[in-house]
Amino acid sequence: MIIPMKRLTLVAHKGDEESILRAIQSTGAVQIIENGDLEHDYEEGLNASQQTVDTLNESLKILKPYMEKGSLLAQTPEKKLTEISEEIKPALTLSEELQGITADLSKIRSEIEKNRMMIESLQPWEGFPEDMSTFQDSKYVKYFPGLLGASDEGKLEEIADISEYQLFGDGAVEACVVGCANENAKSVASFLKSIEWTDYAFPKLSGSPQYAISELESRNQDLESEKKDLEEKLAFLAGGNISMIQDAYDASVIERDRAKAFADLAYSDATFHLEGWIPDDRTEDVEKAVASVTDAYYLEIRNPGEDEVQPSVVRNKPFSQPFEAVTNLYSRPDPKGIDGTPYMAPFYVLLFGLMLSDTGYGMVLAILTALFIKLKKPTGMMGSFAKVIFWGGLSTVIWGFLVGTFFGLDFDLIFGTKDVFPILVDPMENPIGMLILCFGLGVLHILFGVGLKMKMAFRDGDWQTAVFDNLSWILIVIGLILFAGGPMLTSAAIVKTVGLGMTICGAVMILLFKGRAKRNVFSRTISGLGELYQVTSYLSDILSYARLFALGIATGVIASVFNDLCGMLMGSPNIIIRILGILIGCALLVGLHAFNIAINTLGAFVHCARLQYVEFYGKFYEAGGKEFKPLSYNTRHVRIAENN
Repeated sequence: MIIPMKRLTLVAHKGDEESILRAIQSTGAVQIIENGDLEHDYEEGLNASQQTVDTLNESLKILKPYMEKGSLLAQTPEKKLTEISEEIKPALTLSEELQGITADLSKIRSEIEKNRMMIESLQPWEGFPEDMSTFQDSKYVKYFPGLLGASDEGKLEEIADISEYQLFGDGAVEACVVGCANENAKSVASFLKSIEWTDYAFPKLSGSPQYAISELESRNQDLESEKKDLEEKLAFLAGGNISMIQDAYDASVIERDRAKAFADLAYSDATFHLEGWIPDDRTEDVEKAVASVTDAYYLEIRNPGEDEVQPSVVRNKPFSQPFEAVTNLYSRPDPKGIDGTPYMAPFYVLLFGLMLSDTGYGMVLAILTALFIKLKKPTGMMGSFAKVIFWGGLSTVIWGFLVGTFFGLDFDLIFGTKDVFPILVDPMENPIGMLILCFGLGVLHILFGVGLKMKMAFRDGDWQTAVFDNLSWILIVIGLILFAGGPMLTSAAIVKTVGLGMTICGAVMILLFKGRAKRNVFSRTISGLGELYQVTSYLSDILSYARLFALGIATGVIASVFNDLCGMLMGSPNIIIRILGILIGCALLVGLHAFNIAINTLGAFVHCARLQYVEFYGKFYEAGGKEFKPLSYNTRHVRIAENN
């Protein structure tokens, strides 16, 4: 449900500002509104706090490659705020050391790479015997060192009468020096441009290229040793200090957020003025928090004005609460609308299970997510998604029992029964029946959304919208189903007649009253005819639920194929090959079914969400709500103990 928001105004003495903000932050219930009317200088403090956050975050990035891999089920530690705040100063001192080590590592890596490139460029010249530092043109001779394409080697004979050349090494590209008299230098240079030739300038190194390569390789060995020592030092520091830096980072984020709150306040000579948003059900908590600091304050809590844009806050029961994350992926509800989460959650669970519909797969999902939730105690979006998958796993267990599959095997085969399963429908043997079931659930899903739109209209006192714009469509859809499908279920003509009557009644309501705001009868009729065309949209929405059938049967078929393939490996008449086949087949079964669970769980999650967003929310949901961002403890690595 959507929680009504209140506008909070607080005025208190400047001397109590720090303590009051700390108390408000501990409640996590007030979103402070930036005050742009009065100017004050808190920018320096905010910048310093942000710099601390950035420094510690950079230190975590530096140490990340050297951290030990934590257990997926490891719990987030709970610590007091005062405890982690004490880690900021030593963590900053360590960060300076880490930055120094990182700078040294960067220089070493840069020099190693530079030397490697130099070695690579000198390798074609290993046969050159001269000292590179003394090799130069003489008074009468001009030298052209360069790299020559082997295919053009013979072309040098064309200038043999005015030059001489020597090759060093062999390969697709050869090192070469061409020498000529100074008066022929221009002609030789022009000729070299016409062939596959790249000029080369010897680096400023002493000795022959072979000697230089040896020296550079020796230098790189020393640098690699220095690099290894520094990396080992980082690994050592990571092992003993990563927890301290993580604690300090979370504490610095808390202080940064509070510093930003200081910058959002307005001030007079003796007081500060705070404006903010607070959920209606948290007002007492905030009042107690302020009163625990001082009794010299003015606090006003009022309803928001018509022109004030309030954030969107929802509260749901334990079952529905995790599904808020699914809704938020689409959009938060408009505060004046309705929270779709508690209505969407049962359908999400129902349709998720139908898309997988394998009891074995459902058990795996439910058990693994239950262990993850129990041991890891995840929070935020990760915790919500884990619970969504858990409920989806339980639904999958039930649907798998109804359609009679367990890891792609029939329950009749497992229990040795005959024609007991499936209890509901076998999608492999009766695909039409399964498809009809999916469409039936789709109709229920869509019309429930239309019913919620009716509820919203009645809530707002607009009975005409509820009846003429929404009830009419319920009559049309149900009427068409009875008219077209009734004869397949019963021979009683009354069903078909009732369906036709409902359809006509709904169509007449739309035709006469859709354009009720218009006085012109012709315009009202045109509006009604245009609205009746929306029947194609409803048909398209219902057909979308064929994806339930497609994903459900795909999961079962793939699982069955995996079983057949591995069964072939295990069925050899040769005992030795059979034993090997059983070992390999069991390993393959685990891997292949794990893959099938993962890929189809992802598919079920995405496609189920799509059905909620388009076919269900499209009928009643009013999106566009703004996120509620209270001043709170936004930690990443620790949970702040309540008694901090």
